[in-house]
Amino acid sequence: MIHPLCFARSTFFPSKTRARAHRMVAALLLLVAWFALERTAVADEALAREHFRKGVALYDKKAYQPALDEFEIAYREKPSPGIKQNIALCLKGLQKPVQAATAFDEALAEGKDTLKPDTRAAIEQELAELSKIVATIRLDVVTVGDRKPVADAEISMGPDGSALSPIADWHRPIRVTPGIYVFRAHVPGYAEPPEKKLSLLAGSPVDAAFEVTKSGAVTLRSDVPSTVIRVDGTEVGRGTWSGTLVAGPHKAEFAASGYPTTIVPIVVIAGASVDYPVVMARPADLPPYYYAAPTQPPPVSLKKHYFVGMFSVDTETLRLSSALGELPEGRRRTFTGGSFGVRAGLRLSRFFAAELYADVGLATAKYQLPASNNNGESLVAQESETRLSQFQVTPLLRFSTAGKVRFTTATGVGVHGNSISASLVQTFPSRVDKDGSSLTASWLMDAGIQFDLGSIFLEGAGFVDVNGIGSVRDSEGHRLLLDSPAARLGARFGLGFSF
Repeated sequence: MIHPLCFARSTFFPSKTRARAHRMVAALLLLVAWFALERTAVADEALAREHFRKGVALYDKKAYQPALDEFEIAYREKPSPGIKQNIALCLKGLQKPVQAATAFDEALAEGKDTLKPDTRAAIEQELAELSKIVATIRLDVVTVGDRKPVADAEISMGPDGSALSPIADWHRPIRVTPGIYVFRAHVPGYAEPPEKKLSLLAGSPVDAAFEVTKSGAVTLRSDVPSTVIRVDGTEVGRGTWSGTLVAGPHKAEFAASGYPTTIVPIVVIAGASVDYPVVMARPADLPPYYYAAPTQPPPVSLKKHYFVGMFSVDTETLRLSSALGELPEGRRRTFTGGSFGVRAGLRLSRFFAAELYADVGLATAKYQLPASNNNGESLVAQESETRLSQFQVTPLLRFSTAGKVRFTTATGVGVHGNSISASLVQTFPSRVDKDGSSLTASWLMDAGIQFDLGSIFLEGAGFVDVNGIGSVRDSEGHRLLLDSPAARLGARFGLGFSF
């Protein structure tokens, strides 16, 4: 019976003879394995050569699909850039330019510096021809700012409107049929850059770069599950949201029905993970809303006094009597002229004012009267002239609307003075002068618009002045004017200021 300790010693501490035997067995096993691998490699190469030979024979017969199958088997048995070149030639013969160009790119990448110069030149020539009928894009992924290349990016692409597929090796030129494609990049530890939608044309290679920024992981959680979570104004989730954001400051908004919106500034640290729990404040927890006491704007002070300087142009038609050389029934003559005046006003309210109006004016009528000589013989009609001087002083009651541009109208009864001065030629060459005057009542009415210009205002208005003229007589008591009363019509312009 073997003692356990002896058994243990013999197991874990073998003698030198046994150790030497073990080493010899291990060496023998390694030698057998090497011979087995060598025989397998020789067998694989022989099989690859056989399929390669068949592929060449089929390619020479332009049997491109069977030749492609043989070359692909040969490539699986023993990959080489030369076999990849033959695969590309078969694809070209099968009218598959995109796959052919991709295979030529793979042959260049696999051969690198081992390709013979003439082989490399031939492949590049094939690619130059294929580039005329396929679209080509070269992609880069770089960091923002220093633009350092990022090698471990994952890029997917697909036609616009279709699902995207990952690109196995995006570092090489990407060959596609012409069209619109969408590209998307993902780099672990970086924020997702915006996807690119590009229109790719045959014969027009495109270079595009994704710019990525370091990001951090963020978790935003609210105690109200229905809370809408927005980051920088964009809704990202409800209740709880986890994702990555560009490193730097951001603004998170938490909005839920029945709760005031909570805004939380967050700072994302590159490569770090941050958790932001938010407890929504209930309306009952908030202080009562403060309602400010209503305030009234200070009343606008109304200046009570104003003064207006005026000038006007007017016209008046009067019937002249026979005392002025007219026929017995008289004749109407039109007088035109103008006047200057002033108004002083006192505002009784915002809309009404009392005024005192005064003006003086002159109007003239020129016309021809029949004449005769001293022998009583009729002569050619001679020019005569009659001048009408007038003044008036009238108290007015004025109404004006409110505002910087306002309508205004006034009316009043006052005193009106008329004075006639005529120079007539009745017996040639002598001239006869006729004069007369009177003081009567008048009724004045106007209507127009006023415009405020700072501390002054402009005014434009039309007016009617109805006054008595029947009492205008010459020194012999003859009436000079008929058809009383008369109406003077005109337009008046004024410049005023308040004080």
